[in-house]
Amino acid sequence: MEELTESAQSVQSDQITDRIRGLIFGAACANSLGGSGIGLNYKEIAATTGLTGLRDFAPGLSRSASPTHQPAELMADAFMGLCLAEALIESKGRLKEASLAKSFNVLLEDEEFLRTSPGATCLAGLRKLADGQKPSEEGMEALHANVAARVFAAGCLPGAPKSDEAVDVAVRQAKLSHGDKRSQAAAAVVADSLRYFVGGGRLDTAEDVVAYVKREFAVAQAIDERFAESWDDVAPDLDYHNPADDLPYSLINVESTVTELVPTAVGIFLIFRHDPEEAICAAARSGGDTDTVATIVGALAGSYHGAAKLPDRWLTKIGHKKRLENVAQQLSALWD
Repeated sequence: MEELTESAQSVQSDQITDRIRGLIFGAACANSLGGSGIGLNYKEIAATTGLTGLRDFAPGLSRSASPTHQPAELMADAFMGLCLAEALIESKGRLKEASLAKSFNVLLEDEEFLRTSPGATCLAGLRKLADGQKPSEEGMEALHANVAARVFAAGCLPGAPKSDEAVDVAVRQAKLSHGDKRSQAAAAVVADSLRYFVGGGRLDTAEDVVAYVKREFAVAQAIDERFAESWDDVAPDLDYHNPADDLPYSLINVESTVTELVPTAVGIFLIFRHDPEEAICAAARSGGDTDTVATIVGALAGSYHGAAKLPDRWLTKIGHKKRLENVAQQLSALWD
C-alpha cells in the first residue's frame, strides 16, 4: 500500500509540474503571439492573417501598435509576470513588497522591456510601485489590465503553510500599482483560477463551467461588488456545450480595462477550453489589447492542459526559454 501511495504522489507531482510549466510557457507563448496585432481590430487582423492566422510566431503587423515586434519575442506582460515570479521564488513563495519593488525598478531600466512599448499608463503604475508611491485610485491607470495579466505566477503557489495564498498575493501586488479595488478583484480571480487548474480543477461539462464561474464570482464579490458585476456578465450568449468554431461578437476588440478584458479573456478560454492551441490563437487574433488578453488565456490554457499539450513549435522557439524553464522549475519546487 505504501508503494502505491508513493506512486500516486509521484504521478500527482509530475502532473502539477507539467501544469506549472504549461502555465508559464502558455502565458509567454501567447503573449508573444498576441504581440503581433496589438491595437488592430478583429477584422483587420483577419484580413491580414486569415481567420486561422497567428498560429505561429510572427512579426508585428504593419499597422499595429507594435510593428517592430519580432517573432517569439516576449512582450511587457510576460516580463512583468516573470519579475513577480522571481520575487516570489526569492522569498520561497512569499510576497515581500520591497523585493517586488526592487525587481520592477530593475525592469523599468531594462531596454528590452522598454522596446516592447508597454505604454505610459502601464509605466506610470509600475513607477509608483517601484518608488513606493500611492497608486492612482481612478482613471485608466487604476484599471489597466496589466495587473491581472502579470499575476500568473501567483497561480503556481502551493498555498499555506509553504507560501502566501494565490489570492492574497494577487491582491497585495495589485494594491501597489492600482488603487481601484476592481483591479485587485480582477487579479484575484485570475490567480485563483490558475491555482484551481494547477491543482487539477476540471471543466469537462457545461455544468463544471457554471460551477467554476460561480466560484470566481464569490472570489470577486468578496473584494469588489463592481468587478463581480462585470464578472457575472461573462459572455452569457456563449455555448459551453459545443466546441467553438470562431470568436463570437461579444469576445472581440477588447479594451484594456480589467472590467472588460478579464471576463473576455476567461470567456475565450472557456469556449475553447478543450484545445489550448485554439484558445491561444483565438485570443491572439481577437483584436484590441491582444497581447494582454492572450497572456491570460495562455496561462489558463497552459495550467489546465499542461505543457505537454502545447505545440512544440512554440516551446522550442519562444524567447527567454532558459529563464522560463528556470522559473517553472523553481515554482514547482515550492510544492515539495
